Amino acid sequence: MRNRVIVAAGIAAALVGFYFLGYYVSKFFMDFLITLIIFCSVNEMRMALKDKMPREFNPLLIIYSLTIGLPYLKLGFMGVVYYTLLIFSLGATLAVFKNIHLDGLMNFAFILIYPGLTLSSLFFVNNSQLANLGLAFVFLVSSLTDVFALVFGMLFGKHKLAPEISPKKTIEGAAGGLFGGIVGALLVFLVFEIFGWLGTGFFAWGLRKSYTYLSYALIAIFGSCLTQIGDLVASLIKRSLGIKDFSRLLGSHGGMLDRVDGMMLNACFVSLIFTFIV
Repeated sequence: MRNRVIVAAGIAAALVGFYFLGYYVSKFFMDFLITLIIFCSVNEMRMALKDKMPREFNPLLIIYSLTIGLPYLKLGFMGVVYYTLLIFSLGATLAVFKNIHLDGLMNFAFILIYPGLTLSSLFFVNNSQLANLGLAFVFLVSSLTDVFALVFGMLFGKHKLAPEISPKKTIEGAAGGLFGGIVGALLVFLVFEIFGWLGTGFFAWGLRKSYTYLSYALIAIFGSCLTQIGDLVASLIKRSLGIKDFSRLLGSHGGMLDRVDGMMLNACFVSLIFTFIV
C-alpha cells in the first residue's frame, strides 16, 4: 500500500507540474505529456494483444503514436482524424500484400481508435481557449471519481455492479465515484469562478445567461459516469485477453493505460462540450 501511495503521489505531481508548465510557460509541455501518454498506451495495447496483433503493424503504430500531435498543429483535431485514416490505409495496404487476416487488421484499427484517437481529444482540450478549465475538468473529475469509487467500494460495497466484467466493482462504489466527480467539479468551480486563480471559467466568457451554477455539476455527472464506463470497458478488454494489467510500467498501479482508461471517454466528452461553447 505504501508503494502504491508513493506512485500515486508521483503521478499526481507529474500531472500538476506539466499542467502549470503548460499554463505559465507553453502548451507544448502538456502536448508533450499527452503524446507520451498516447505512446505508452498504444504500446501497452499492442503488447496486450500479443499474437493477435501482427508484428508487421508495429512500425506503423510506433510512428503513429509518436507523431500523432503533429497534424494537430496545422489542421486541428480533424488533422488527427485524417492522419489516423492515413495510417489505417497504410495498414490495410500492408495487410493485402502480407496476406494478414481480417482479425489482425481489425485489431490494428481498434488500437488506432482506442486508445489512439480517443486520447487525442486531449490535444483539442489543451489547445482550446479554455484549456486550463478543460484540463482541470478532465483530470480532477476523473481522478476523484476513481479515488472515491475505490474508498466507497471498500467501505460500503455490497452489491456488485458488473460482476462478469469487474467482480470488485460495486454499485456503492459507483455512487461514491459519482460523488467524487461532483467534488472535483466543485474544486474546479472554486478555482476558476470564485477565486479566479487560473484564468477564466464559463461565466467570465459571457455565458452566464446560458449556463447556471449547476453546469459544473452536470458536466461532472456525465464526466464521472463516462469515467466509470471507460474503466469498465478497459476491464472488459483485459478480461477478454486474460490479463490483470496492461503493463507494470507504474508498478502496483499497472500500466499507463490502466491509469487513463476512464479519463479517455471523459476527455472526449469535455472536448465535445468545448466544441459548442468556445
